[in-house]
Amino acid sequence: MERQVDRCIESAPQIRPVSQASLLCKDIGESLRNWRFWVFLGWNDIAKQYRRSFVGPLWIVFNSAFFIVAFGLIGAQLFKLPIADYLPYFCAGHIFFGFISALINEGCMTYIQSDAFLKQMPYPKLTFVFRLVWRNVIMLAHNLAVLVAVLLWSGHFAHVQWLPFLAAVLLTLVCAWAVVAILGALAARFRDIPMAVASVMQISFFITPVMWRPDQLTERARILVHLNPLAAFLEILRAPLLGAAAAPQAWTHAWGATVLALALFCVLYLLARRRIIYWL
Repeated sequence: MERQVDRCIESAPQIRPVSQASLLCKDIGESLRNWRFWVFLGWNDIAKQYRRSFVGPLWIVFNSAFFIVAFGLIGAQLFKLPIADYLPYFCAGHIFFGFISALINEGCMTYIQSDAFLKQMPYPKLTFVFRLVWRNVIMLAHNLAVLVAVLLWSGHFAHVQWLPFLAAVLLTLVCAWAVVAILGALAARFRDIPMAVASVMQISFFITPVMWRPDQLTERARILVHLNPLAAFLEILRAPLLGAAAAPQAWTHAWGATVLALALFCVLYLLARRRIIYWL
């Protein structure tokens, strides 16, 4: 009898434990294959926000246009710069900083707002990271209409460097995806994270060259710009649109921030990916 039991044990298939790294890669792959799902959810988020509105998502364009023109006229006088130079500078800075700020602030709520999906079905968790990034890309596309109009009016559109700009957009999206995933997981465990991030982003608006130029600061004060990763991404996104090349230092900082964000993402998800559902 004991020999028969031993033979059954030996002939039984051996179940090998699956590593967290392979599960993470599987999560990413399934999220990419299910792109129709998160694309639909992102569109639906925008549609719900402007449902029963006569103008609809065009309110995004109108709100940005009114603020950019109003402050652009005042800022040009405050900083004593030609309106044709300052308005496109401020317009690009305001739109791209708003895009990055929205990703960071809303990224904290990635899994908290999607708990109804995650608690009912074993969806790949990173699907909802793609959903949030896609939703904000739609918002950015609406605001780009204002930026194109300003560039055409100021004469900068003919000098746009498209390849560096597209490379900067791609790098920003990769880094933003990793940051959203990190903040979403941390905020699911520590519910103080969204409030803390919102406070940091309010301060970041004033220490990031959105309204002002770095050359208006003293040498000592420019350290804030050099140490600010948001300033690096803003530089690589805005400079090509104004017909200039971004500083090599800005590209170095942006690449460094992206690599660091991806590394932190991998470490965090290898340790906590399976626990996120229990934190909701």
